[in-house]
Order: sequence, then structure tokens, then C-alpha cells
Amino acid sequence: MIVNINGSLTSSSQTILSYSDSLLNTTALIEEQILFNGFECETFEAHYFSIMASMRIFRRSIPMGYTPEFLLDEIRKTIEGNKLHQEILVYFYSGIDFSGTPIFYIRVRPLDTDHFRIQSIDTIDVFKDFYWHSDYLSGIRVKPLPVQVVAQAYCADHAYSDCILINERKEIVMSLNGFIFLRFGQTIKTPSESSGVYREVLRGRIIELIKGIESFDFEETSLNPFDIQRADEFLVISPDRGLFAVSNYRKTTYKNEVQNLVQHKLKDLI
Repeated sequence: MIVNINGSLTSSSQTILSYSDSLLNTTALIEEQILFNGFECETFEAHYFSIMASMRIFRRSIPMGYTPEFLLDEIRKTIEGNKLHQEILVYFYSGIDFSGTPIFYIRVRPLDTDHFRIQSIDTIDVFKDFYWHSDYLSGIRVKPLPVQVVAQAYCADHAYSDCILINERKEIVMSLNGFIFLRFGQTIKTPSESSGVYREVLRGRIIELIKGIESFDFEETSLNPFDIQRADEFLVISPDRGLFAVSNYRKTTYKNEVQNLVQHKLKDLI
């Protein structure tokens, strides 16, 4: 795998992995996930403004050279370096080095043609040891986040493949695997941005696609753990990991009425 570190293409050898690990341990890396079809991305402009906005919120200086054309060329260079031509997920990280100078780090991953196949989460639980914060800053995808690290350990300890993160108001935010969508009868609901869920271009696109499902209403709203038990269907969607249908939460067993319709819509994400 070829990665791009500040414009230089390099193999992701142990040396480079150690370098990237050192960055993860010394500065927050802002992550933007971008879907490409070959060398093209119809929504790249929206992703570019998302990256710039996140850097400003973190009070980082933005180099004059960080133009849309420059960053797009660097991503395409990384895709070409990996000889990829199909659907691709690009991970764009912006951070600072030890001297405070802005840096970027790009890695790419080819997606299978059935990336959004329906996967199963047998049982899920609410992680209550620590809370996700609902402030504006929490809506930016940053690595690493301690609450996610501890929640992953919680899942491992209890043999869960996923768990639900809640904020300080005990509202549902998202799961470790991705964004949460609950169906109540003919209405599909997802946590609103005020919960602290990631404000991302791809989340917005997923929501727009699901809104297009006929015969179902859609709401972005406040949800709590009791709503999980009242829901008829429970889906988790991630551009990175795909589509998951949750089978059980405590004494609730979920149906699967809308999952195939959602899967069909997600084919238009790229």
C-alpha cells in the first residue's frame, strides 16, 4: 500500500507506520472520508470546504498552497500510486508535526462491489462508562478519541461486535461502527447534529438517499436508549465499514422491513 505524506508517496512500511503512529500520539488528526470512483469525486468541493472548516475550528494555519486543485491532485496521485481504478475510499488526515507545521496524510482503500451488503450485528449494547460530548467540536472526526478506545475494549470484554455511544444528556449519538438509523413504523429516525454525531459530507449524503425511500418519513431528532427498545428496526451505516442490521438489543428483536430498500439506495452513494 502506497501512502502520501505531505506530497511524498511512500510504501506503508513499518518505518512509515511508526511515523504515522507518532503523529497520532502527539497531535489530533482530523479525518475526512471521501468516496472516489476511479479518479473522480462529484462532491469533492464539499469535502474540501469541510476539511478547511475543521482546520479553522482547530485553530490551525492553512497553507496558501492548500487549494482544491492541489489537494485533489495529491489524492489522485495516491490513487494512481496504488494502481486503483474502481470505487475507492480515501482517508485524508490533516494535522501538525512536532514543530506545529501543518501536514497531511493520505491513504486509500479499494471497496468491494458488495461493500454495502447487509451484515449482521447479533447483539448490541449501550456504552455507559464514559460519555461522548455534544458540543460542536465533537462533530469533527478526530483520531484518537479516548471514549472510542475504551468503548472498543468494553465490546471486547463482553463479546459485542458493536456498542452505542451516548452523550452527557444520555442521548444516542452513534455506534462504534457508524451512524444509527432506527425505524418506528413508517418513520426512520437518526440522531440530530445536536447530539454530537459527526457532521460529515458522507453522512449528509446517506441521509438524503434514505429520505428518498418512498412510503417512509424521515426525521433527524433527539433519541435516547429507551427509543432503541421501542424501534421496529435498527440499522448502522458507515462509509468505511458498510451496512449493518442489528438483530437484538436486550429483550427487543428487530424486524428487517427497510434494510433492503436502504441497501439499494446506498449503491448510489458513490
